[in-house]
Amino acid sequence: MASQNFPFSISRSRLFQILAILLISVSLIGLLAEPKKGVHEDVFEYKVKKNDTLSKIAKEFLQDPRNWKELLKYNEIPNPSLIREGTTLLIPGFLRKDTISATGEIIKPNASPVAVADFQKGQVQFSRDFTPTGLPASWSKLSKDQLLNMDDWVQTGQAASSKIIFTKNGTVIELREKTLTRIVKTTSESISEYKLNKDGGILELKSGYLEAKVPPKKPGDDTRKFMVVTPTAVVGVRGTELYVNAPDPENTMVGCYKGELEVSAEGKTVAVPAGFGTTVVRGQAPSKPEKLPEKVELE
Repeated sequence: MASQNFPFSISRSRLFQILAILLISVSLIGLLAEPKKGVHEDVFEYKVKKNDTLSKIAKEFLQDPRNWKELLKYNEIPNPSLIREGTTLLIPGFLRKDTISATGEIIKPNASPVAVADFQKGQVQFSRDFTPTGLPASWSKLSKDQLLNMDDWVQTGQAASSKIIFTKNGTVIELREKTLTRIVKTTSESISEYKLNKDGGILELKSGYLEAKVPPKKPGDDTRKFMVVTPTAVVGVRGTELYVNAPDPENTMVGCYKGELEVSAEGKTVAVPAGFGTTVVRGQAPSKPEKLPEKVELE
């Protein structure tokens, strides 16, 4: 019987070579796809010193020292006796004390909180050591009733929102998705020229969108009860319902629903009455206030 020649036939040895190459490729893809443990910016690397013990390290760095087993598991260390001088331990933010940053620095809390977190939806986090320069920082989940201090940062993720209440004057802030903001010290030199009420609060809106409800001012009080600072403008509020939108470092949109507010930029201040809004472009004074469309209530 005549043999048949198949145009795509291969030898058995060649088939084995192809299978071996495929297996090696799959293995390499798996290694590349697997994230390297400890690379996340919220991980503090601690090098074990002489006379260190697991108990001592847990008491110094962990929020709850009883979580020492979780620390071992995170570092893939099966036995505490394997921790010796020179060993590098990765201490993640979800186990670490709030007073210790991702760089190992001690974070000194402020004397008293200035705001409290209320409603949270989606991924909302806060940090006490974040800097816009890109240095490593610790971010923790922002939960209801979490107390916030001066210089604390809050960020919301995709489709997330957060409500924050300032404890002294009752100002209510609603942060929309993809917002990054910081509670600014009221003694900050950058706002010293503005008359801020002794119980007032300040937010730096680095990016994103917020709405605020500031309690009405008292008769004869010309101080600002609340301020919002964006990359291009300063918004002074005396008792207002408003929104501030900073979609990028070049633009700020401000609207006043109730009460009154002032927007300052490039040495010029514009008064914005209820029902009007203004826009600030970097390097320019605030635009002439224009009437706002009807407010749409968001659920």
